[in-house]
Amino acid sequence: MIVETSKGKLPVRYGWNALAKFGDLTELTMDEILELDMKKMKMSDLLKFVYVGFVEGARKEGVECVFKSPEDVGDLIDDEPDIITKVMEAFNDMSAVGGEGSKKK
Repeated sequence: MIVETSKGKLPVRYGWNALAKFGDLTELTMDEILELDMKKMKMSDLLKFVYVGFVEGARKEGVECVFKSPEDVGDLIDDEPDIITKVMEAFNDMSAVGGEGSKKK
């Protein structure tokens, strides 16, 4: 999925690689990740979640990710708070754990 931002149109991807990276960054288990309630996440973990989506989107598209850290994502969200909603829509639409993106076409 492509998310329009002030940094351009950026790919976002939530497949198994993104979820694995998120687990590594947060030390959450697969069960914990699958049962996440975004409203109960620590804000720093939410930034990591958004960050890995952009990193994996860029990797899958073969482009360089414009974000070098979760803090870079936080700076964007400060200016564009609707990015969280856009990224969560991407996660719901294409996550490896049950979204449309996980279904074979």
